[in-house]
Amino acid sequence: MTSCGRFEAEGLLLLEQGLPLDEHFATCADCLAARASYERLRREVGSLGEGEEPPAGWQARVRERIEERRESRRRWWTWWLVPAAVAASLALFLLVRTPSPQVAVSLLVEVQAGSVVHRGGDAQPGDVLHLTASLGESGEARHAELRVYRNDRELVLRCSDASPCARRGSELRASIPLDGIGRYQSLLLLSAGVLPPPAANLDGDAAAALAAGAEVELGPEVVVR
Repeated sequence: MTSCGRFEAEGLLLLEQGLPLDEHFATCADCLAARASYERLRREVGSLGEGEEPPAGWQARVRERIEERRESRRRWWTWWLVPAAVAASLALFLLVRTPSPQVAVSLLVEVQAGSVVHRGGDAQPGDVLHLTASLGESGEARHAELRVYRNDRELVLRCSDASPCARRGSELRASIPLDGIGRYQSLLLLSAGVLPPPAANLDGDAAAALAAGAEVELGPEVVVR
């Protein structure tokens, strides 16, 4: 069981913007511990006397710890799929996760800035997320679907062969406005058969697709602050 990373990825953003936290942050032990550490650090920094400064490089160390937790979570997600979806055969798991050398499959993720003035390199509410999936040489004969999940548990885009997406030969394109803060994860599913419909969350839906023999490609995570 992995530790919850929602406080670092979502709770801090809400606190910085003066917004209330949802019920999860009042009941999740991992989030409560993370918030306690944050509050302790904030008090220590606030207690510094006039002319005193925090230790050099403290911001970098905080960001490094956050990135370590996120990387740990990514590794858990990848290996969790093995027993959950393809426990019967590790070889089958490697087969469906690794595209054939003769078939170039890719997922391009781009963020288009909206009307809001950007304060840094991160995406902001009002930007638009553009997805371009290259389905490879056999794309015409395969079932393809693009999905986007917010904070891993909310499906905000489902673009399939049956939906009004821009399908041009072996390319599938979709766009979605980024209308709220959080982590946006894109997913490309390819299959010779009909894909299972979404029913749970990012982890559960990807596991179901793998179990059905689909190929799964993850795009880079986009964080909206």
